Amino acid sequence: ALSGFISLGYQVAWFRILVDWFGSTSLTFTLVVSGFIGGLGCGALLSPSICAWLAARTGLRDRLRLYGLVEILVGLSALLTPLAGHLPADLVGSFPFRMDGGIWFPTISYEIVQVLTAAICVFVPCLFMGVTFPLLCDAFRRSDSSRCDDRLPSTLYAWNTLGACAGILVCQFALILWFGHGAVFWLMLSLNLGLGGFFLLRGGAPSAAPNSPADRLLTTPDGSAVGWIAAAVLSGLLAGGLEGDLFRRLGFIIVLSPGATMSFVSFWAVLGIFIASLIVGRMRQLRLTHIKFAYILAWLGYITLWRYSDELTYLLGAPVASGAAYHFPVSLGQLFVYTGIYVLPVYLPVALLLPFACNRLQQRGHHLGLAYGLNTIAFCLGLIAFTLLAPAVNIFYSLKLFLAIMAIATVGLLLLSESRPLRIWLPAGLATLAAIAASATPRSFDPDFFTPAMWPHVLPATDLRGNAAHTTYVLQLPDRNLRLFFGRLSMSGTSMESQRYMRLMAHFPLLMHPDPQKALLICFGVGNTASAIAAHESVRQIDAVDLNADVFRTAPRFQAFHDNVQNDPRLRLINADGRSFLRLTDERYDLITSEPPPPLAGGAYRLYSREYYEQALNHLSPDGMMTQWLPEGQLPRAAIELVVRTFVNVFPHSLLFVGSGDHLILLGSPATLDLQRLSARFDVSATARMDLGRVGVFSPGELSSRVLLDGAALRNRLGPGRVLSDQHNDLEHLLYDPAEEHRDSYRQ
Repeated sequence: ALSGFISLGYQVAWFRILVDWFGSTSLTFTLVVSGFIGGLGCGALLSPSICAWLAARTGLRDRLRLYGLVEILVGLSALLTPLAGHLPADLVGSFPFRMDGGIWFPTISYEIVQVLTAAICVFVPCLFMGVTFPLLCDAFRRSDSSRCDDRLPSTLYAWNTLGACAGILVCQFALILWFGHGAVFWLMLSLNLGLGGFFLLRGGAPSAAPNSPADRLLTTPDGSAVGWIAAAVLSGLLAGGLEGDLFRRLGFIIVLSPGATMSFVSFWAVLGIFIASLIVGRMRQLRLTHIKFAYILAWLGYITLWRYSDELTYLLGAPVASGAAYHFPVSLGQLFVYTGIYVLPVYLPVALLLPFACNRLQQRGHHLGLAYGLNTIAFCLGLIAFTLLAPAVNIFYSLKLFLAIMAIATVGLLLLSESRPLRIWLPAGLATLAAIAASATPRSFDPDFFTPAMWPHVLPATDLRGNAAHTTYVLQLPDRNLRLFFGRLSMSGTSMESQRYMRLMAHFPLLMHPDPQKALLICFGVGNTASAIAAHESVRQIDAVDLNADVFRTAPRFQAFHDNVQNDPRLRLINADGRSFLRLTDERYDLITSEPPPPLAGGAYRLYSREYYEQALNHLSPDGMMTQWLPEGQLPRAAIELVVRTFVNVFPHSLLFVGSGDHLILLGSPATLDLQRLSARFDVSATARMDLGRVGVFSPGELSSRVLLDGAALRNRLGPGRVLSDQHNDLEHLLYDPAEEHRDSYRQ
C-alpha cells in the first residue's frame, strides 16, 4: 500500500516537474505516462533476471530483504530528476526550431533531448518499481504448496492499488497545494528510502526448501499458461485504451475541462482495480464465465453512459439563468462525482481479468513477471493509441473507434477458455478485426456528437483538423462571423466583442511605447491580435507562439478579418509552449501579449503564475509592456484576485483596462506608464488608426477612458495576500459557479 502511494506520488510530481521543463504539451503527457507504465512493464518482465543478479551480487537470500534493496534503488534512481533539472534550457540552442510549411517546429535534436531526459528521470525508477510486484508474490510462496494462498496476487494487488488511490488524491489535492510539487517529490523519495531500509534490515520472508515449488518457478510459459498470459495482455490493452478514451471523452463532454479531470479519472480507475482485486481475492467461486458476463455489461454500460452523457451534465449542472444553458462543473465535488459515475462502473469489470489471471498462474507455479509485465506494456500501448494516435485523426474518429475496439476485445474474451489451449487464430483474428475497424471508422465531422442546442449540430463545419491534443474546426455563424472550435469549446472568434478586446491588447501598449519594434504573441487564436500588431509600421519582428500548430494552419480561413496576417514577412509562427519558448529565447521584446485558454482550463494555470510573469518581465525591453487577458465573467472572485495580485506584485508599474464587455486586460511594465503618450502617438500610424476604427475607437480619449485602476490602486484594493506560483498554484481548482453573485466587480 505504501509502495503504491509513493509511486503515484512520484507520478503526480513528475507531471508538474516535466511540464515546468518542457511545457504543457501532449508530448509531455505521453513522456510521463509511457515512461511510468512502460518502466513498470519492463521491470516486471526483467524481474527474475534483476532479482537473480542482485541476489548474486549481494548474497541476499531473503526475498523481503531483496525487496527492500529494490525499493532503495527506486529512491536512488529518482535522484536523477533533480540532477536533470540542472540541465540548461538552451542545451541545443536558444531557437531550436526548423521551418516546415511556413511554421517553425521543434528540431529533432530538441525533441530527442526531451525524450531522453524524461526516459532517464521516469523510466529508470519505474523499471525498479516494476520488479516489486512479482518479487513480493514470489516472496510469500511457501515451501508447502498446500499452504500457499493462490489468491495472494489479487490481494497484494488490491493493497497496492488502494495505496495508489490515496496517493493520487492526497498528493494532487493536498500535499502539492500545501507544499509544492518539489517538496512532494522529496517526500516520496524519503518515504521510498525509509520503506526500503525497513525491509532490508527486517527481512522475514517465508523460507523455501530446496527443490520446492517456490524454487521451481516457471519463467517460460507452458501450454497451460499461454491462455492466461493472453488474457493479461487483453486486459492491459483494453484497460489502457479505456483510460485514454476516458481522458479524451470527458475532456470533450466537459466544455471547460479543468486539470483535475485527469486526476479524478486516474483515481476512479485505480479504485476500480482495487475493488476488482478484492472481489477476485475474496470470491473463490468466481470463474472466467462471470468475468465474460461482466465485460459484456461494461461495454453496454459504456455505450449507455456515452449516449446520455449530456443529460447527466444537465442534471448536475447549474443554470446561469432561467432558460439559459447549464454550466458544468461548478465545483470539484461535482466533477469528482461525475467522473466516478462515468469511470467506476466500466473500469471495475474490465479490471477483474488481470488479478484473476495472476491467481491462476500463481496456482500453476508460474512466475508473474511475464504476465504482469506484458499486461503493463499492453496498457501503455492502449493508452497511447487512444490519447495520441487515434485522436490525431480527430476526436470523432477516436471516440467511435474505441467503442468498436472494446466490442472486439469483449468478443476475444468470450472465445477464451479455461480448459482449451489458446489457438493462434484468435489473436490473429482479433488483430484483423481491429485493423478493419480502424480503417472503416468514419473520419468526418460528426454533428451527432453535439446536442441540438449547440451550433456544431446545426451548422456545417469546415477546416476539420486533428492532432494528439485537439480537434479543431471552424463554424460560420448566422451573423457571418467565424468561430474557431477546439472540440466543443469555442476558443476564439471574429465577433466585434472578440476583435475589440484582442486588438486593444496590442494597440493600447504599442501606442504607449515610444518606438515599438519587436513583439511576442503567446497564443495566436484567429489572428486578431497579430493583425493589430502588424498594423504598426515600426514593428519589424512579430513572434507568434502557439501549442496547437493547427491554429496556424487554419489562419487563412480568417484572412478577411485579419488582413492575411499569416503571410506578413515580419511574422514567425512558432509551434511551442509559451513558457518553454521564454526559457529558451534570448530575445527582448517591446510587447508581450498573453491570451491563453481560460485560466480554469487544464494546463493554462502556468500562464498566470508569478514565475511566468517574471519570465516575461525579464524578456521586456526597458520600455516594454506585457498585456494579459483576464476574463472576469469566466472566473470566480478568488481566482480573479489571485491573478491580479500576482501580476501587480511582479510588474513595477501596471494598470487594468476594459477590453470589451467582461474581458479585462492587465498591463505591466518595468517603466513608468505614460498615458499622455496615447494622445501623442495616436496619429503616428495611419494603418493602426484605421485598425482601431474598425473596433469603434476613434480618439485617444476613448482609449484612456477604458483604464479602471492603476497598479497602486490595485495593490491597495487587494491588500497583502497569497500569489500564484509554480509550486503553489490551485487556479484550475477554483471553478466558476454562475449562480453565485458576482460582487465587487472591477468595472464598478
